Amino acid sequence: MLKRATVNLNKRIVEAGLVKLTWGNGSIIDRETSTVYIKPSGVDVSDLADDQVSVVDISGSHLFGLKPSVDTDIHLELYRAHDSIGSVIHTHSKYCTIFAQMKRCIPALGTTHADHFYGDIPVVHELLESQITKNYERNTGKSVVEFLKASNINPMNIPAALLPLHGVLTWGETSTKALENAIAAEICAEMAYKQLLFDRTEMRQYPSIDKNLLDKHFLRKHGKGRYYGQ
Repeated sequence: MLKRATVNLNKRIVEAGLVKLTWGNGSIIDRETSTVYIKPSGVDVSDLADDQVSVVDISGSHLFGLKPSVDTDIHLELYRAHDSIGSVIHTHSKYCTIFAQMKRCIPALGTTHADHFYGDIPVVHELLESQITKNYERNTGKSVVEFLKASNINPMNIPAALLPLHGVLTWGETSTKALENAIAAEICAEMAYKQLLFDRTEMRQYPSIDKNLLDKHFLRKHGKGRYYGQ
């Protein structure tokens, strides 16, 4: 069942226009068995079959299927750190990656952003040379976990992070939510990029959405007593 769900997730990521070539992957965790299902390395999703899906345990040991994605350790760090996460997506989607390559957050400039993310989508810290040369993928995942903790960010309130010079991670309670967050992050990044380009204004000088409006739009959809159902 989760093999089929993993195939469908990775196909939907491509159909949403978030992945070109093999620049991305999605995974789902089975919390009852502590096993993770992820797209195998180097396989085009159009050719991906259920029995090819890679299955690893929470420590990263390969159990079944083809060779796991090179990014598996990134996903595992998030799963180990946050029980609330049920699915993780990593892509190099165009506009999110532009912000990642600029090493700048995606600013919360309006209510569309606030409907999904309770503030700016952060860009985490760059890795040190020693972290790149050894255990690169694991250290990438750890950098996200550590950044969220140090910044006191609830990962379910801002379910996305930019990897500097690299790409974007999104996550959710389910694969559907993780994909929704990936799509929302890319749309918000595109709008922010074009707004900033149009205004010819440096991002750091551009005001974020008013806190009261941010609270209203995020909390009416995700907070206690939420009522938004558009």
